[in-house]
Amino acid sequence: MQSPADEIPGVVKALVEAPTPDDQRAALQRYFSPDASFDHMLCAVASGPQSRDNGVLPIYYWLRIMSNSSIRIDSVAFDQRKNKAYVDAAQTLRPNLFPFSLYTPTARILVVLSLHKGADGLFYVHRQEDFYEPQVIPGQVIPGGHTVVLAIKLLIGVNCLVLAWIVQTFLGFWRPSKRGIKGGKLVNGR
Repeated sequence: MQSPADEIPGVVKALVEAPTPDDQRAALQRYFSPDASFDHMLCAVASGPQSRDNGVLPIYYWLRIMSNSSIRIDSVAFDQRKNKAYVDAAQTLRPNLFPFSLYTPTARILVVLSLHKGADGLFYVHRQEDFYEPQVIPGQVIPGGHTVVLAIKLLIGVNCLVLAWIVQTFLGFWRPSKRGIKGGKLVNGR
C-alpha cells in the first residue's frame, strides 16, 4: 500500500467479501507480509516464516466457509509515527448453514493493523488485532445474548457507583477534595 488510510477499506473488503478463495489469497498475499501475525478473541497466529499463508489465510478461509460475511467500514485512521492503522467497522455474518442462516447478526469491530515498509517502499500488514465488545460473541451465538451480556455490564456499572460511594463515604478512602473545575481551571470548592 502506498497510502494506507486510503487503501485499507479496499483491503478489508477484499479479504472479508472475497468472491473466491483465489481472490482472498491474492489480497492477503498482496497486502500482508509473509510473517504476519493475527490476534482475535477466538484465535491467534504467531508471527513466523510463512505464518501469513499457513496461519492467517486459513482463518480468512474459515470465515468464508462458515459465513457469507459483509463489512461496512465506518472510519480509518493512520498513525504515521507508529505505522499503525485503526479501522472502525461493522461486520455482518450470514451463516452458510441452515438453520443458523436465519439469524444474521452485525458486530462492531475495531481492527488495529501494525504496518511496516517493505524494500519496495510499500506498506504491508505485519500484525492484525481484532477487538470486539464482550457482548458480541454471545449475541452471535444466541439471539438475545447481546442484550443479556449488556444488561450484566450495565448492572456492574451501577454496582461500581454504589460501592465507590460506600467506600468513599464511610471509609474515607479515595475521596476527592471539594475542589472542582470551573471555566477550564481547577478551583477550590469553598
